[in-house]
Amino acid sequence: MAGTYTQGQHKDLSGVYSTIQAVREANEQGTRGIVAYPFTSDWGPVNVLTDVSRDTQFDTLFNGSKTALTAKRIYNHAFRGNPYIVLAYRMASTSAKVASITLTDGAGTPATSLIIDTLYPTTRPFVARVIDTLSGGKRIEFTENGSEIANVEGSSVVELREAIDATNYFRVRTAGANLPANNAGVTFAGGHNGQDITASQHLAFRTEIEADGRAKAIAMDDYTDAAEVATYESWLMRARANGAYITFVNGGPASWETNQDVAHVVSREYNNRSIVNVAMGVDGYPPSEIALFIAARVASVALNRSITDETIPYDKVNKKLTPDQRIAAKRAGTLVLVQNGDTVEIDEGVNTFTVVNDPENEREEFGKIRVSNTLDQIAADTEKFGQAYKKNKNNTVEARVAYGAAITTEYFGPMITQEVLHPGATYAPDPEWHGENAAYTPKIDEAYFASTIQPIDSMEKIYQKFNVSFSA
Repeated sequence: MAGTYTQGQHKDLSGVYSTIQAVREANEQGTRGIVAYPFTSDWGPVNVLTDVSRDTQFDTLFNGSKTALTAKRIYNHAFRGNPYIVLAYRMASTSAKVASITLTDGAGTPATSLIIDTLYPTTRPFVARVIDTLSGGKRIEFTENGSEIANVEGSSVVELREAIDATNYFRVRTAGANLPANNAGVTFAGGHNGQDITASQHLAFRTEIEADGRAKAIAMDDYTDAAEVATYESWLMRARANGAYITFVNGGPASWETNQDVAHVVSREYNNRSIVNVAMGVDGYPPSEIALFIAARVASVALNRSITDETIPYDKVNKKLTPDQRIAAKRAGTLVLVQNGDTVEIDEGVNTFTVVNDPENEREEFGKIRVSNTLDQIAADTEKFGQAYKKNKNNTVEARVAYGAAITTEYFGPMITQEVLHPGATYAPDPEWHGENAAYTPKIDEAYFASTIQPIDSMEKIYQKFNVSFSA
C-alpha cells in the first residue's frame, strides 16, 4: 500500500507516508523492543539469528532452562525485561557436531536399519529404545535422563523415517530395508556442543546483528574476556557510524559490588551514550548477568518512559549502597540497583556519558538512557524515511519542502503528543545548503535537512522549599 497524501503535497512522497505510519505504529505498540544476545548451548540452531518472543519458546529451542552453558543466563534474565523480540544467536565452533545412533535389523547378519542424527549439534544424553507394537510394527521411544521426549511408530522403515523426521529432535540420515530390532536402549554418541568458541564466533554474531539492523540493544553472555569486550566496544562505534543505532550493555564481575570505584573507572573510560555499564547484581546473580536484563529494558522501554526508579522482577540486591555511593555511581555514569523495602529498583537510568568533549555535538543530557533512546530512534527512523524519499528521485525545492513537512507533521507531531518531544520540533531543508543564502552548494543528487528537537526527560528530582510561619 502506497499510503495517503493531502492535496498540494507530492504524490511521490506517498511511500514516505506509509513508512512513517509503519514506524510510528511500531513505536507506539512497543515493537521497538528488540534485543540481541550471543550464547552457547547444547541445543538449537547454530551461528544464525533466530527470532524468539517468549521464554518458553527459547527454552524449547535452546534448552535454556536445563543447559549448563550460557543460554541458561539468557533464559534466566532476558525475558524478565519484557522484550518484544530476542534475537538469539547460538555460537558454535567448528567442533560442533550432531550425535547419532545406528539401529540394526534382526537378520542373522545384522544390517543397518536406521542411522538417526540429532537435529542440532549436541551432547544431550538421548536414548532410543525399540519395541514391538501390537500391530506388528515397531515403536521407538526417545528419552532424555529417563523422561520421554518423543515416540514414533511404523510398520515399515519408510513410515518410521517419516515419523522421526517430523519430530523436533531427530532426523534420519540413512534408512535400510528392514525394521530395526528390539533393544534395551541405545545412547546417542559422537556429538559436540561447539562451546569452545573463539573470537571468530563473536565476529560472526556482530556481523549478523549489523546486517539484520533491528537490534536496539545487545549484551554479551560472558564478560571475562577483556579483549573481546574491547572488540565489542570498537565494533559498536563503527556500526553506529554506519547507521546501526545499538546500545551495548556491559556488566562487571561480582567484585564490582564491593569495589564500585573499579566500575566507575570503566564507566569514565567509556564515556559514551551508547554504552551502559552495570555494577550491581541481585539475588546472587553478578552484574554481568543482570546486564542481560538491563539490555532488554533499554531496548524495550517506551520512548516516553524512563527506567529510573523502575521496579524490576528480582527480590534483593547483592549489596546495599549508601546515598554517597549512589551519587558517585550517577556521576560516573554507572548503572546500579537499589533496595526499596521488599522490591528492587533501577536507581538512575544512566549510560556512561558524563563528560562533554564536543560541545557542538554533545550535551550533558545525553547521559540519560531515555534521551539517548529518543535520539537513536529518531536518527534510525528518519534515515529509513530518507530511503523511501530517495525513491522519488526528483530533487526539487518542492519535494524537499514537502518531505520536511511530512516528517515534522506526521512523525514529530505524534511524538510531541506522546510527550517524547517538546513542542516545536522541526525538520526542514538545511538553509546552509539550500536557499538563496546557502553557504554551500550541494551536488545535483544531494539533499540536506536540518532538525531541531528537544527530548523530554522524566521528573526524577523534586526540590521543595517550605515557608513556615506562626501566628502571633
